[in-house]
Amino acid sequence: MGDGGRLAGRRAIVTGAGTGIGRSVAIAFGNEGAGVGLVGRREEPLREAAAQITASGGTAIVLPADVTREAEIEAAILSAERHLGGLDTIVGVAGIELYGGRGDDRVDRVEVAAWQAMIDANLTGMFLTLKHGTRALLRNQGGSMIITGSPTAIRGHALGEFAYSSSKAGTHGMVRVCATELAPEGIRVNCVIPGMIDTPINAGFFALPGARAEAEAKIPMKRAGRPDEVAGIYVWLASDEASYTTGAFFVIDGGQISMC
Repeated sequence: MGDGGRLAGRRAIVTGAGTGIGRSVAIAFGNEGAGVGLVGRREEPLREAAAQITASGGTAIVLPADVTREAEIEAAILSAERHLGGLDTIVGVAGIELYGGRGDDRVDRVEVAAWQAMIDANLTGMFLTLKHGTRALLRNQGGSMIITGSPTAIRGHALGEFAYSSSKAGTHGMVRVCATELAPEGIRVNCVIPGMIDTPINAGFFALPGARAEAEAKIPMKRAGRPDEVAGIYVWLASDEASYTTGAFFVIDGGQISMC
């Protein structure tokens, strides 16, 4: 769509932009006219997503960075500002899960190393994104920050995912505090809460015998969602249509929370 669309003139950065929801959000932003900085640990997936954006006439820059390392996320945001002429939209999607024997478990069985890895990626990584993203938006005199949460921060239904659930509950708290403190600065802070989405982060779960069928049976729409079905709410929150929206939580889960 190039320079047209609902986000024409916007300048955004998206963490976790190489795969899954982050990739879909970055592409949707590009299609709606925003210039997009794509942040992630692996450069090749970022380049593939950027190529898709530019092929449609959009603007994208590749910014390899690990959100758990402050110097790297700070450098990525500063680079995006230089290349795009500033930033007015910060989107935090990057995160990890370690279920199914990879470290996360019931509280009494979680190893400290697994706990720390989850906190580093999902909580500290989001804090650093918010910290340096806020500084960029203050330089811009306002903007929108969109954080990715989880139903596990609302309900205790993610059995065997104590560390993940705890890390995501922390991000929900960040949204509330930041929304209150930053509103006078013209910065809106909101949270998108995707349910079960068919993305690489969930591939291990879907590979477990019977897991997908059992999980989808608990969703009113009887299926997992697609990343592109989540991206639209991020576009809206970045747009002027959401100018009076801050401190809000948007659940995109096929109705699953309504049954929990």
